[in-house]
Amino acid sequence: MGRSLGWIASGITLVAVGLILGVVITASTGFAPVSSAQEEFSSRVSSGTVTGSYAQLSTGRSPFSAVAEEVLPAVVSVDTKRTVRRSADPFNDMFRDLFGDRGRGGGDEREYREYEVPGSASGFIFDEAGYIMTNNHVVMGANEIEITLTDGREFVATVVGQDPNTDIAVIKINGHDLPSLRLGDSDDLRVGDWAIAVGNPLDLEGTVTVGVISAKGRADLNIRGGAPLYQDFIQTDASINFGNSGGPLVNIEGEVIGVNSAVNAQADGIGFAIPINLARDVANALISDGKVVRGYLGVRPQEITRELAEANDLGDTEGIMIASVERDTPADKAGIKAGDVITGFDGASITSVTHFRRVVAGVTPGEEVEVRIVRDGKAKVLTAVLEERPDTFAAEEPEEEDETRWFGLDVVEFDDPMLDDIDIVADEGVFVIDVESGSPAEDADIAPGDVIKRVGDRSVEDLDDYRDIMRALEGREKAIAVMIQRGEYTHFVAIKPK
Repeated sequence: MGRSLGWIASGITLVAVGLILGVVITASTGFAPVSSAQEEFSSRVSSGTVTGSYAQLSTGRSPFSAVAEEVLPAVVSVDTKRTVRRSADPFNDMFRDLFGDRGRGGGDEREYREYEVPGSASGFIFDEAGYIMTNNHVVMGANEIEITLTDGREFVATVVGQDPNTDIAVIKINGHDLPSLRLGDSDDLRVGDWAIAVGNPLDLEGTVTVGVISAKGRADLNIRGGAPLYQDFIQTDASINFGNSGGPLVNIEGEVIGVNSAVNAQADGIGFAIPINLARDVANALISDGKVVRGYLGVRPQEITRELAEANDLGDTEGIMIASVERDTPADKAGIKAGDVITGFDGASITSVTHFRRVVAGVTPGEEVEVRIVRDGKAKVLTAVLEERPDTFAAEEPEEEDETRWFGLDVVEFDDPMLDDIDIVADEGVFVIDVESGSPAEDADIAPGDVIKRVGDRSVEDLDDYRDIMRALEGREKAIAVMIQRGEYTHFVAIKPK
């Protein structure tokens, strides 16, 4: 028995020795896959095949330090001065904003003083010739623009061009040996990719914050400085604060993927940046032409809600609905009408209002395009020749009102004495004077001052028409499409009976 145990112990020892020898031989001959991969990576780092921040991973240092070293020299401080006029009476400005010159006695010029208001934000050099990209709202209305580089050099900048519709501006300085940043490809971004925001938040120069791409394609944001018309924001949790505006959002390779533009004042850790592909196209146009030339159709689009789809028997919410058509515009000439649903434009399937605006803007003025629509349940193809989009649009929302209780609405006719002092833009319809709190009308976003022009498929010329439609729709449970006019523009809402 003892002899057997001895043989067993000897066997175990021999096996253990063999295993140890095998590991040593494998490592020395390069047969181990892990060892081989490590050697290959080390050789690539030393030969320069692996470059930039990734190379630092082998040293145990943060990969972001290499990004900061590359990016910071080309990130600039943008200090502005703008002159504003303010009343000596603080309430006078408020009354002028609300009521125009009728407020507080009309506004004597002697009551006003001029003040110089400083501002501070960020930008970045993207061309060695001295071109700097920043936000339009950073330099809008500025009398002076001073640029400071991280190496201490100071310059006076001139404005090359501004585009309020995307909130992008290009300014220029004249200097030698200027650093510049590489522009990346924002279309290649994935949610979860590294995102590094660089700028001068709260006057803290050269601040670097790190996060990830939280989401893409954010739109319908009302941001500080005025909401741009064309929105396709990158959302990131990299900390962005006031003063970061105009600075770069870069990837792990130090390439610019966005222009920091906005913060969410109600939330912590949510910031937005303009994709660099959009910003690059705008900047190139501003440098070459001083402005951005965009296609113009002449409609006001709106999203199709489930209620609007139900009210119009659309079956789904594909496409966008036309709320109104401007007279003598390409849309008007093409035969597009309010209530039409556009499902395709210039070969592209339309998925949202944001997408539709970008597609229309991308068409060269003078080009003929096909517009696929659905009208009264039937598909049609129309042809439109686009024009150049005007630089400015009136977007005022006026005061207006109405009487006759229906789904929480009170409306009146235009000749009602209570409307004597109100300028009504519409020529037919009924005027909303009150909306009951918590009513279906309030849920549909109808407000006092709106004019109801159509209910369902029937036009509303006066109060008699409105009453007839009310009676005809009594007891209806399905959503009801209503065309309202707010200011100069019309759009559709859907009232869902409770």
